Amino acid sequence: MTSRPPLALSQRQPQRTISGSGLSQRPVPQRSLSQQYPPQSPIRRADSFGNEQGADGGDGAQSRYGATPRRGGSKLKLELVNDGIVHAGFVESPQNPDPLSANKVFTPSRVMSMADAPDLGDMSPQTSRCQTVDGDSTPLPMPPRRARFAVPAKRFQPPLASAPAKKDARSKPFVLEAPAEAPRYSSMGKQEPSGRTKKDEVGTRRDTNTLPGYADFSPWRGGHPEDQFSDNIIRIGYFDKAPAQPAQEAASAKATLYPAFRHKSGLHSLSTIFTGILNQRRHFGQITSPSTFKPPPRVTLTDTKREAWLKDLANPTIPLRRLSRTIPHGIRGRVLLDQCLNKNVPTDRAVWLAKCVGANEIRAFKRKGVNNTFVMGGEVKWIRDWTLCVEQFVEAIISAFTESDWKAKVTYAIRLATHLYAEHLLDRDHYIEWLIGGLESSSEAKLPMWLLLIQIYWRDMLKLRRHGRRLVTTMLNHHCSIYDSPDRDILLPLSTQLGSLVKCLISTSPDSFVHPATWSQFRDSLQPFLCSGDEPTCALFKNIDFRTDSLTSSNVRTRPAVRSTLVALLDNMLRLPFQDDIPGQIWKATKNTSFLVRTTLEWCTSLYRVGPAKIYVAVTILRSISDPDTNLTNEILCFLGTDALQEAPRKHSIYHLVSELVRSGHFSIPQYMQWLIAQGGLRDPSEALSDGPCYKRLLVEIPVPSFNDSMRSLRASLLRRASFSVEDEAIDIGTAIKCIKHALSVPLEPDDPILQKPPMSVKKLARRISLSSRSLKCEVCSWLANDFVDSIVQQFQTEKTYLGPPEIRLDLVRRLLEAAQDFSMLDTTLVYMTNSSNVETLSYCVNTLSLYLPVFFAMGSAKPLFHSFYDRLRTISLEQGVGATRPLLASLANLAPRLPGLESMASQLRSDLLQADRTNAVDASSPLSDNMATQLQDDQTELGEQIEKMANYTSADKHTMERLFHTIVSKLVSCWAKGDERQRPYSILLSRLRVFDTQYFDTLMKDRVQHIRKLTKRAPIAQMYPLLVSSGCLSLTTLLATALRSQYQGTQNQPSAVGSASTYMQEILQMLMKPLAADQILTLDDCYRFQIIQQQARLEYAKEVMLLVRGSLAEYAASRNQQPPRPQPLDDEKVKSHLFELLRDLILIDPQAASQTLSLKCPDAKLAALIETLTTKLLVPQCGGGQKTFEQVLELANEFTLPFCQVKLSLNLAIHDPSTPEGAERLQAQFEQLSTAMDNAIEADNIMWTGMLSYLNSDITLHLKNRAEARFFDLFPSMKSLPFNAAGSSNDIHMAENLLTVVDSVLRGASMSKLTPLSSGMADKLTDLWEILGSASEECAPLKAAVLDHWLPLLLSYLALQASQFSAAVDPSKLLGSDTRARVLIILAGIVLELDKYPTSQLGPRVFDIALILADNLAEESRLQCVRTVKDYTADPRLRYLFSFSPDPAENFMLAHRDKPPTGLHERRMMAMNLGMGMPPEKLTPFIFRRWEILNEPTPNIGDNDTSLSLTLFDARKI
Repeated sequence: MTSRPPLALSQRQPQRTISGSGLSQRPVPQRSLSQQYPPQSPIRRADSFGNEQGADGGDGAQSRYGATPRRGGSKLKLELVNDGIVHAGFVESPQNPDPLSANKVFTPSRVMSMADAPDLGDMSPQTSRCQTVDGDSTPLPMPPRRARFAVPAKRFQPPLASAPAKKDARSKPFVLEAPAEAPRYSSMGKQEPSGRTKKDEVGTRRDTNTLPGYADFSPWRGGHPEDQFSDNIIRIGYFDKAPAQPAQEAASAKATLYPAFRHKSGLHSLSTIFTGILNQRRHFGQITSPSTFKPPPRVTLTDTKREAWLKDLANPTIPLRRLSRTIPHGIRGRVLLDQCLNKNVPTDRAVWLAKCVGANEIRAFKRKGVNNTFVMGGEVKWIRDWTLCVEQFVEAIISAFTESDWKAKVTYAIRLATHLYAEHLLDRDHYIEWLIGGLESSSEAKLPMWLLLIQIYWRDMLKLRRHGRRLVTTMLNHHCSIYDSPDRDILLPLSTQLGSLVKCLISTSPDSFVHPATWSQFRDSLQPFLCSGDEPTCALFKNIDFRTDSLTSSNVRTRPAVRSTLVALLDNMLRLPFQDDIPGQIWKATKNTSFLVRTTLEWCTSLYRVGPAKIYVAVTILRSISDPDTNLTNEILCFLGTDALQEAPRKHSIYHLVSELVRSGHFSIPQYMQWLIAQGGLRDPSEALSDGPCYKRLLVEIPVPSFNDSMRSLRASLLRRASFSVEDEAIDIGTAIKCIKHALSVPLEPDDPILQKPPMSVKKLARRISLSSRSLKCEVCSWLANDFVDSIVQQFQTEKTYLGPPEIRLDLVRRLLEAAQDFSMLDTTLVYMTNSSNVETLSYCVNTLSLYLPVFFAMGSAKPLFHSFYDRLRTISLEQGVGATRPLLASLANLAPRLPGLESMASQLRSDLLQADRTNAVDASSPLSDNMATQLQDDQTELGEQIEKMANYTSADKHTMERLFHTIVSKLVSCWAKGDERQRPYSILLSRLRVFDTQYFDTLMKDRVQHIRKLTKRAPIAQMYPLLVSSGCLSLTTLLATALRSQYQGTQNQPSAVGSASTYMQEILQMLMKPLAADQILTLDDCYRFQIIQQQARLEYAKEVMLLVRGSLAEYAASRNQQPPRPQPLDDEKVKSHLFELLRDLILIDPQAASQTLSLKCPDAKLAALIETLTTKLLVPQCGGGQKTFEQVLELANEFTLPFCQVKLSLNLAIHDPSTPEGAERLQAQFEQLSTAMDNAIEADNIMWTGMLSYLNSDITLHLKNRAEARFFDLFPSMKSLPFNAAGSSNDIHMAENLLTVVDSVLRGASMSKLTPLSSGMADKLTDLWEILGSASEECAPLKAAVLDHWLPLLLSYLALQASQFSAAVDPSKLLGSDTRARVLIILAGIVLELDKYPTSQLGPRVFDIALILADNLAEESRLQCVRTVKDYTADPRLRYLFSFSPDPAENFMLAHRDKPPTGLHERRMMAMNLGMGMPPEKLTPFIFRRWEILNEPTPNIGDNDTSLSLTLFDARKI
């Protein structure tokens, strides 16, 4: 209702605002006519409102229909009032309306509501201006006044930012507002709810506007029928529609109800009556009619009508119920999507059309009358095809980025696809796989678009394992590729976006990162990015790293596995490719520093590891220990106190190691002196001798300059008690330095007696230094590197000359340092020599670096030295030219390929070397064909002139090159026979010829070498090949390829060679082992380069050299039968010693290749005996040879003898030929002997031999693994093991650990080409453990504790070994035993849920991680079987993630059909009799939720039950 304003109140017109408002804003209040002109009397009559309304309403009607409005007042007043009145919607010109004015007028804030202005009538748009009474068209020039009857349209004025519009908060009388709670409805042509009438000249008529009204809200206006009182209205009330008067209710119910009100139970009676009434109402109003829902039918329309229908669909004002009558045929699939895009159909209406089409398509399969399987298959196929259409549609729109409206189209396509996905109208799995596949194959240009798409759906992706892990792998791959890209600065925004997404992924779904293969690939690139200050992200990274690390087979922490792994890592430091970060590789094996120090010391002092490289590897590792809780000196002293170190090589290794640590300050001399005094000091002269106790002799071996004055005095006192004179020691050191000075021509004192003797030879000096103490070696080497070499370099810099120290002096320094094995000082020397400008000297230094490359890698100085020499090469090349640097360039080109990470630089150096060899070439038509061959045949022609002429030509055809090659080689052969010095120039000539065509030259050389191999009379190989190999004419590959007559030399009978051909392989082997000495043909530099090639053959061609060794042994065994006997190279004891060292190095470098080569079947018993003797001597150096049994080999096995035991074991198993029945039987007997020996070793707690199992024959390893697994599973307890025996369980646990070590060793080295499936026995044992954990009996409590502490971790370790195979598998088709894996996964899922009852146990996450790895690459059929098994029993999100299944969106709908009972009486009775009850029970059938049929407004006709979901499911009723 409204209120009247106070009397005599001057009404002020409110200020109009120019700010527009939307539909949700409150309309600006308008003043009504009654407010502008208050009534004359304060007393309002009952009919005054109606009279006023009639008058004003008549004026409004006249204005609306074109009649002139009639107003009171003078003409001037009317003109002033009407001037400038512009009704809402009026324009000056109907043809050209002002769009701004029209828009302003028809905003909701500017239109009066029906309740606010009831007296104004309709605002007519028929005339442009209101006419005055007299029809004057030209008003007086008066200022315009506010309109009385309409709102004038004002011009748009921009709002002032500084003065925002204020809301008028004053009271506004006569302004009616409907309550917010009043429901709105459309009058739909009926009478207005207010009952308002309009009058015109004809009479009163109802308002038929279809404006919205409000239910049960009628403001009092005086004209409503309810306001007209009559006797009937007063008596019975007002009704919109008079109620029907039934005949049976003629009287009132007062007489019946009134007594009940007075009774005590009256209220109860009334409630019963009204309850019955409501029940009857519900019963009669219940909707029981069957659903009449049908998808909108499709009809055939012409193209024109179809286009019109699509345009109507795009128009949101046209209701879908109208469009559902005529859905055109032919709009489906990709056409439907394109039409929606082109017509810009609203998304909800496009989805409605897709549902209509899809529902009809799916129902078409059901109408074919086939079985349900075909129907389901057809429906699935149709949805898959529809998903493909959506994928192609989105991808096509994304790819069309050249179109002008690309952004709008992409936005629409993504929005439509997202709505279809959200409505479950797509095959979600296929769609997500398409998204991830697109991201995988996306280029960097399209990557941002795919990232945008992925972010829409990735919450659903990360809920499933198979999608989440693939998404994470793809994101990490893109991040790593951009991180390592050379255009990283250009791609910085993309890299930043990827980085933020990876951080979001790792925080949202860390489980998706748990995959060993993926994590090991991207861990190093992620670590600096994720651990850069963000503590939560860094913690997540460490947690994932720990979880992944626990799943890798190499990190299964069985007892001997860590030690074996550590020794294997140490051995890898001596193999190619060399490792840069040695400490980083070692720390991955163990974090126990004490254990690491002791294992490193044992490895360094082992007799089975030789060479100086191991010393510096150990020094680098020990120096890297920065743990403040670890006392390195104390750990070394404890090792010296517990290990006697009787062998001299082991003592020298520890002396060398400690000396290097003392030099760098990592070994405390005062602590050692204190410990030595506590041990009793030195009391006997023998204790200070070289064969004395190691820990006491160490006092003599430590370099004297490392002691300070007080410690030096204490040292002298301790040594004096052992009759060791420190004065004599100082004299010996001084004499050694003087002898070296004399040999180096360094000036001495004139009266020095050494000058009276001739200088000592370098060989003699080196031998004496090698036999001296470590203290003397360190003193001499320190003087050589820091004094002598430094003085020469300073002299070189002072004299400003480009000549470095003479090569003879540098060679002497290097040989002395090599004799002392002090490579730290050799490193210092090379650093000094980098300042030299002499190319030959620098080349000499590079060759030194190349020869001892493993040592310099261990010290960490290999790459810095290489870069220093490379910089000198560039500097000298700019100063002297490229041709002058040829020796240095050749040395660097040979060294660079052996350094990891310098592949591009090595390629550039090879190109520069080839260019340098052709520096003096002249591009001309080659006259070589004319007279060069003739001149070479002339014995009087000087070789120097021929070489000079060869350098002037760059090309030669193959025929000419062949003639030149044979001519030079023929002269070279004659020089070999005579030992002529001219073979060196001929070799240089061959090296120059090789430049023209390297490939063809190598072919010619290979043919020549094969010819030489067959010669029965020739010069010794040591006179022929070294110069060719050193000069580069004969490559190592060609030499090794042509050495063997057969790849399997000795495996079968070969034709016996005679003469020199019978010792060819022995001579080649001797050449590759024995060091060469400089002579009249080979220079010192040639010998040094050949020594580098000898070492390179061991490291890089281990397999080929191993075959050469076997061939040489076969040749040596066969030559003993020759008559007359011919001297053999292997008869020489020195050659045998070199062969022993070579075979030991080859076994350590590649034990598997050595086992395969030496264990080949051979019919020659002499060869077999020879190999048996050598391998036994390698395993037991003190033994003379002979065969060892399996038990003896297993007893000798430890971490350091494993490679040699492996060779010995393989050799014993390869004696018999399994192709014959007798051989197969003997081989099986050997298997049994090995199994028995293995069982005995395990019983004796000897499991060190397990590390070699993985390298044996696959049949042997499989046999041993199966045997160990069977015994392992037999030890596991079950519910039948009750009552629990604690003592017996402890022994079983220890045995199970040993057996697991055997399985660990086999699986860790197994080839991934032969994956071992999970066994059913293991699944049974896992089930037994699950049953024990789930038991609630008190008797089972001790057994349950043992399972949690020991048995379950052991079985999880075994599963981790198996899971690592599945994680690293590349081809999922090779993964066998999917059914068993599925069963194991279900059991693991149950254990995960069971372990939730034990919050103190940490096994739950580990079980879940193992299950994740086993679930990867699981066959689809097996995965679905797992899903069907677990989905009805648990809703745990971990299991949904594990098995990659999403919950059914309709599973929360508890809907069911109520089956109709039998209609016939007989059927109902029979059903009751069968069920044994009076009335048949109510049977419910689950409701099938069809998403394609969830449609709004499906049909044009409205029915009681025409909705897509039947109303009977909800017990709906009419109101």
